[in-house]
Formats: sequence, C-alpha cells, structure tokens
Amino acid sequence: MKAMLTAEITLPYQDFDVEVVYTYDPGEPDQMYDSNGDPGTPGYGPSIDIHHIWAELTNNEGSTSIVDIYDLTMVGEELELRIIEKYHE
Repeated sequence: MKAMLTAEITLPYQDFDVEVVYTYDPGEPDQMYDSNGDPGTPGYGPSIDIHHIWAELTNNEGSTSIVDIYDLTMVGEELELRIIEKYHE
C-alpha cells in the first residue's frame, strides 16, 4: 500500500489555499530490453491520485469549518501537475 502524502497548495485560478491528500507513483523509465534480451517495455511518467482536498471555509456567521471539497473542484489535473513539480522533482 502506498503512503498517503499531503501538500499545501493554492487552488489554480483562485487565491485559495488547500491541503491535498494523495498517493504518489514515481513512474517507470523506458526499458529497451529485458535482462534476457527480449524487447523491453515502455515506461510511464510520474502521477498522483488525489484522495481529499481539505479547505477551511467560513460561513455567513463567521465561523469556520474544514471541509473536503474534492468532489466540488474541477482542477484535479492541474493540481496533480503542481504537486509533482513542487514536491517530486
């Protein structure tokens, strides 16, 4: 099982900080040939799977709650790229 990691990041196109909980796959390099000389396999690049996007939100009365907004956001791919660039390169 992969370890759950966290990243603090600003949502794209907004000035809004969130905490993203995710798992990271570093990818695999191309392998031209197997050790026995057979053709190898193509590699693949790094990726992440986002599990939660936590945000602190304020209601009309001024009190705050920490809420998982993962299902409400449409920025998953861009967040993935930002996290890989910031934490894994």
